[in-house]
Amino acid sequence: MSMLRIFSLSLLLLAASRLLGLVRDVVVATQFGLTGHADAALVVLSFPDLAVSLLWGAAIPAVMVPRMAGRDAAHIAAEGARWSRLAALLFILAGIVVWWGRLPIVHLLAPGLNAPEAALAAQTLGWSALVALPAGAVAMVGNAMLQAQGRLQWQYTGQVVFNLGLIGGLIVAAQTGQFAWVAGGVVIAALARLLLMRRASRAALPAAAPGRAWPDAASLHALGLALAASGLTVLYTLAARALMSDAGPGQLGVFQYAQRVGELPLHTVFAVASALALARLSAAESQGDSARAQLETRQWLRAMLWLSALIALAGMVAAPGVIRLLFGWGRMTAEAQQQVAEAMRWILLLLPLQAAQLVLATRLNSHRRIADQVLGYGAGLAALALAGALLPVTSWRGLAAYGAAWGTATAVLWWRLARHQADAQWRNAGVLLAALLVLAAAGAALRLMPLPWALDLALAAVLFAAGVWALLRFDPLGRLVRDRYTSRRLRRAA
Repeated sequence: MSMLRIFSLSLLLLAASRLLGLVRDVVVATQFGLTGHADAALVVLSFPDLAVSLLWGAAIPAVMVPRMAGRDAAHIAAEGARWSRLAALLFILAGIVVWWGRLPIVHLLAPGLNAPEAALAAQTLGWSALVALPAGAVAMVGNAMLQAQGRLQWQYTGQVVFNLGLIGGLIVAAQTGQFAWVAGGVVIAALARLLLMRRASRAALPAAAPGRAWPDAASLHALGLALAASGLTVLYTLAARALMSDAGPGQLGVFQYAQRVGELPLHTVFAVASALALARLSAAESQGDSARAQLETRQWLRAMLWLSALIALAGMVAAPGVIRLLFGWGRMTAEAQQQVAEAMRWILLLLPLQAAQLVLATRLNSHRRIADQVLGYGAGLAALALAGALLPVTSWRGLAAYGAAWGTATAVLWWRLARHQADAQWRNAGVLLAALLVLAAAGAALRLMPLPWALDLALAAVLFAAGVWALLRFDPLGRLVRDRYTSRRLRRAA
């Protein structure tokens, strides 16, 4: 299967998964509104995957893919078996720890919950973590194996299955009035995804040959650094959620819904591009072709900056209409919808920063320079903590601190890559700065001169179409995609 076809199919499946994630939040919002019960449900639903992402998810591809890309099937099978054993052992222990500390964890994630709602969330969270944590960790190993093989479509199929299980649990809980079914949905979803990932990741591989039972010392050292890097970025979300929860009932939901919608492009288009690029850049480095890797990184960074700015601008214009379509029914009031729309615009303002850091981090991973990422993300967390401590307790404190984290992290990662490689190309920094200024001005104008929500959607569609046309016409990477698509159509016609 060609790279373009894999990208298209993977993007379609990932978009379906993210849309199902939105459906999940819509079900929570319409059944519970902006209440403490909604916050409790969001904690139970999001914690297992957040914890696996914090402790494992992003670190595993960063370590495994550069060591497996371009290697033979037997090597991939052996590495997968070693990492699966380690994942199962570590996260069975993690599940037990979560079970014993479930109530303090709930208080940490959502300090604004009252006692009955916190107890309800803790009970369901403890049971789900015992199964969902080890199942999710082993599934992530399968994801890394698929990424190294260039078979990303199965990885995103697993996410679709996972979200369907969560939605099923929510529906049953809503219909029966039994909150425990929220945890039941988490468990069923995690097990279904695990079974799919194990079958898909090993379908094209031989049985693992006898050998070492565990990863080697160098890989474990790299894993430790990667865990620190990925964990720090997940802490951005957890810390921002806690700050929002402290601002009053329902504010955690405002951040959750705004982030879910606003970061949808980041976790679809840019995530798929990053997954494909990591294997490609790692293979180029292993073959000694650093010049090609540098050129592709510069082109990729410039294209991602333009695309992220375009998506962010269209999304900021469309925010009120999108939120009304998604949440404008059930118990979500017009005032609540406006709060989510304004928060969504702030999240979208950060999209070029997040897209840039994704490119920079992927390139650093291909260099196996994970320590630079720990430095960058640690600086971002320090900026978030400082902003959270200095700003007054308002609904905007969490959003401002979240923005400070991503801005600081991106600046440090850019500096570290540019210091050793020509990949970053400082001219692209001017593109990033210009994009942020334009988006900030657009956000201020939209706040001062609100438009009818239907006109918002129409204007956003026009802006996005014009931007995509310009990207395909004037950007080198965009022209390459356009030319390949055109040539394929001509071959089919012939």
